[in-house]
Amino acid sequence: MDDFGLLNPAWAGTRAAELTSDSAFGQAMLDVEAAWCRAQIRFGTAPATIDDAVAAASHIGNYDLGAIAAQTPDGANALIPLLSALRDNVSTHQAAAAQYVHRGATSQDIIDTALMLVASRAGEHILTNMKTAVRQLSATATEHAHTVMIGRSLDQHAQPITFGYRVSQWVEALGSASQHFETVVDKLPLQWGGAVGTSTWWVDYFKADQPEADPMELVNRQRDLLAQELNLVSAPVWHANRVPVLQLGQTAFQVTAAAAKLANDVLTAVQAENAELTEPTKPGRGGSSAMPHKNNPVLSIRLKHAAQEASGQLNTLQTGIISNTAERADGGWHTEWSALRGLLRLTGAVSEILVELTDGLEVHTKAMRHNLGIHGNAVFLGRLTQWLAPIVEAHGAAEPGSGKRLVESISTTAMANDDDLAQALVSQLPDGVVTVKAIEKILDPSGYTGGAASIVAEVHSRYRKWSS
Repeated sequence: MDDFGLLNPAWAGTRAAELTSDSAFGQAMLDVEAAWCRAQIRFGTAPATIDDAVAAASHIGNYDLGAIAAQTPDGANALIPLLSALRDNVSTHQAAAAQYVHRGATSQDIIDTALMLVASRAGEHILTNMKTAVRQLSATATEHAHTVMIGRSLDQHAQPITFGYRVSQWVEALGSASQHFETVVDKLPLQWGGAVGTSTWWVDYFKADQPEADPMELVNRQRDLLAQELNLVSAPVWHANRVPVLQLGQTAFQVTAAAAKLANDVLTAVQAENAELTEPTKPGRGGSSAMPHKNNPVLSIRLKHAAQEASGQLNTLQTGIISNTAERADGGWHTEWSALRGLLRLTGAVSEILVELTDGLEVHTKAMRHNLGIHGNAVFLGRLTQWLAPIVEAHGAAEPGSGKRLVESISTTAMANDDDLAQALVSQLPDGVVTVKAIEKILDPSGYTGGAASIVAEVHSRYRKWSS
């Protein structure tokens, strides 16, 4: 039985699905066991002659994952049946080598470390994609730093912005979330402490073998070699401390949440009544089985789907972690596994989708300009009254504090009658108060975008080096 993702278009067919598959996790467990044997060899606690036998037995393709899964409930984790099969396999190559496999370790050491190994491999994939997506978006933001469009607040037309400014906010969210995730991925910890995290087996071993030495110093040195083999951090034992898992899951979710913001904006912009953006197309994508005229924005839909599912996975992960008890949680620890895998898988899929979406997103500036004009000069009424009211009062055309009401009255009447607003204000205010040219300048949307272009430049500068 395989899960190909037929009910999960967010990640089906992605590289992320491969990197987080059962095969990938099984291989990670084998990689940890093999690395532990190599660490023992390097430290002098195992003979070099076992290396080839262990290496030959450490390929997941040689194992029946269906059979291992069927046996998993008997021990409540997959390492127990896999380890039995691994030892049998190693013995076929060299009988004496099997005794060094898993020596002094426990299931939690292997499973936790294997999950960190999967996270490391998936994390590299995710970060490569996120840097590409941020770089592509930053280029789009720079290109459209002065492309004026209507801003939207509470789903209603607000003040003008630039499309570059909107994209810069996508860049800021995705860039900062990815950097948080990167910080965690760069410090993924090895888990290695034996049955209850105290390294009892190895402490006893070193007390007998090297009684003059500090046994924990030797334990830590051997653990350091294992961390080197796996390219993980040789961290203090965290058997009963699940914060490393929590940090990983939460920062992965930040990436999917940031992507959802972009997706929501694109989904609004591609609607026929807005038509400001178009997703990149390819044959066979976005069609409807019943409505041939449709071009469904499936990339953004998949991003939104992924984020919504990831929210549930994060909740499950957190539920497992808050169920943590004693030196190994009864059920809470088990709850973490699939939830963490799901978060990594979804985040990886999101990163792949973003690369494609941000590379081919089509921008329709004419539609943006058209939508900006839907409410005519009403969009600028607040700016107009704020600027003109004190001038009107200074010229004595209105009592102090009443200039705003006068400007609003003249303006709303002119707009209701579809009159030229600038001409109406000039003609109804005393001579010399204001000119048509000055009013038209206030009504020019390109001058009403605040610091949008500067913000675009700041964001580009902030993430340029990181994403290159």
